[in-house]
Amino acid sequence: MVEFGQFSLCIAWLLALAVVIGGGVVGSGARTTPARLESLRRGTILVALTLGTSLIALGYLFVTNDYTVQYVWQYSNRDMPWIYKITAIWGGMDGSMLLWCFLVAAFSACVALRSRVYPRAIVAWLFSFLSSSTLFFTTITLFLTNPFRYLKSPVVMPDGNGLNPLLQNEYMAIHPPMLYLGFTGLAVPYAFCMAALASGQMSNDWIRLTRRWTLIGWTFLTAGIVLGGHWAYLELGWGGFWAWDPVENASFLPWLSATAFLHSVMVQERKGMLKVWNIFLIVLTYALTVFGTFLTRSGIVQSVHAFASTDIGWTFLVYLSTIIIVALGLSIYRRTELKPERAIESFFSREAVFLLNNLVLLSICFAVLWGVMFPVFSEAVTGVKQTVGIPFFNAVNVPLFLALIFLMGVGPSIAWKRSSLPQLLRSFAVPFVSAFVVAVALVFAGVVEFYPVLAYSLSFFGLMTILGEVQRGLSAQKGITHAGTWSPANLTTLWRRQRVKYGAHVIHFGVLIMTVAITASMAHKIEREFTLAPGERFSVGRFSLELNEFHEEQLANYEAIQAHVTLRALTSETPLEVLVPEMRFYRKNKETTTEVALRMGQREDVYLVLAGVDETGTKASMKVFVNPFQVWLWYGAIIMVVGGIIVAIPVPRGAKVRDSVSDKVAQSV
Repeated sequence: MVEFGQFSLCIAWLLALAVVIGGGVVGSGARTTPARLESLRRGTILVALTLGTSLIALGYLFVTNDYTVQYVWQYSNRDMPWIYKITAIWGGMDGSMLLWCFLVAAFSACVALRSRVYPRAIVAWLFSFLSSSTLFFTTITLFLTNPFRYLKSPVVMPDGNGLNPLLQNEYMAIHPPMLYLGFTGLAVPYAFCMAALASGQMSNDWIRLTRRWTLIGWTFLTAGIVLGGHWAYLELGWGGFWAWDPVENASFLPWLSATAFLHSVMVQERKGMLKVWNIFLIVLTYALTVFGTFLTRSGIVQSVHAFASTDIGWTFLVYLSTIIIVALGLSIYRRTELKPERAIESFFSREAVFLLNNLVLLSICFAVLWGVMFPVFSEAVTGVKQTVGIPFFNAVNVPLFLALIFLMGVGPSIAWKRSSLPQLLRSFAVPFVSAFVVAVALVFAGVVEFYPVLAYSLSFFGLMTILGEVQRGLSAQKGITHAGTWSPANLTTLWRRQRVKYGAHVIHFGVLIMTVAITASMAHKIEREFTLAPGERFSVGRFSLELNEFHEEQLANYEAIQAHVTLRALTSETPLEVLVPEMRFYRKNKETTTEVALRMGQREDVYLVLAGVDETGTKASMKVFVNPFQVWLWYGAIIMVVGGIIVAIPVPRGAKVRDSVSDKVAQSV
């Protein structure tokens, strides 16, 4: 199976190289014949099939415990459950690169399957640029991080080292693949952009296709980031979900630039503006995915999420430089076609607000990037590596995020081209007054910190603008359906006719829920450390904790100390739940981890960590967090992902005509 996986990897590399060269030759030629395009299409699909075969072969080696393979021996052992053996495929550098190759190729194959409906002039170049991404990552996998290398040992090892204990969590079975789907999916809009520039086909056809593929990548990336936060919340035992870790930030950077593009692309579609700006955002987004891969695999930053330090970082820097040079060269070459068709006429217009939204998003992006790279810059300049922590990121980014929430409420409700004072008053008087009332009510309720009050009131402002948009849409729709404004028939018809528009509002609604949850969990968190003997109690918030017992357990993969703690409300003796936090010692890795006990609730989470046992063996040291509204963070993320799926689903051709009619009616009201 080792030879079979290696052979498939070699064939994939040769096919990707052929498509890159063939796409360039066909795209630059005078005749783009259907036969030539079909050859490129089939070659692109075959690359995905061969890489998929190679990935399956690696999975087979893990499941069958083939410790003659170095990568399998390093990241698996016989005592691991089967789910973690599958997870171990991407638990290290070599397997994660193979998974990355396959996912890039899989997205390319999906594009190839639909390529017959794309403008013929860009298709050959599209295959070439898509396969260039596959070729780069396959080259690294085949020649530098090959997972099919045999273990250099004169004897066959009876067992392996095992997966990092922190990665032995169910969420690691879905978090990395989801994150990689987001990263690799963003290679598709980059390829469309470069194909349009290379072919000279600069109409809005490619930009509409790019927006949908960006939405797909953005949705996967959103899910991956949130799943990573949930994994950190459950596994690391520190009571939080986001620590501005360098690798966390590396996944957040392309999310910010992709979000900016998804907003500014509407200005290009509607008004023919921001053409160069959108190309910059697409290239920046793909470049940041490559940069994130470089950070994770170069060892340049230290992170619990990063792979071991390797010597392949230079290859990513070369590829990153190539991406930027090619994009810059093609943009200069096509500068005439990239001239805007009109200029922004008023600051009080949707296009101006979207541009301001972009600037805020990129300001956050720059601040995060600066914080990530500051240790590298400081060491290069002063010789001493200095780092910035959570206080820096919060101090810089919290005001920017709140500005973003405000713009998110303003943008969809303000008119294109120019808004009059009566229009502004009609759209924003009620949301502004409502937000002010909420702020005053919060202060009277005892919430006096500036940022929490501002965050809650801005979130309510955003909610009211969404409801106002729905109300205006229903009022306009009422003239067509002749049903009641908020009747089910009217709501259904409005949703069917303008699904994309209101799908975007679903995403924004999810963001508002997440904003409230993050604010509550940060501003009103309770954190306590305590020591209990069996039978003793400790009070925290509106709860009491009673230690029943703690004992040791021996399992196949690890040893554990478990504590059994009864959770009660202070006002009642009725147990709410028995919490069982653990400390685990993994024998193979000789590492100790914590397994938190968590009671999720709609009002708050009770999060309990077993920190240790005292020298006498009679008392347990524990740490407890009460995190208000924490579960609503995950609800908001689910709503965002659902909204992304809704918007990404193609609109039937007939519905597009109906949408345009409905838009005109809505704008006239």
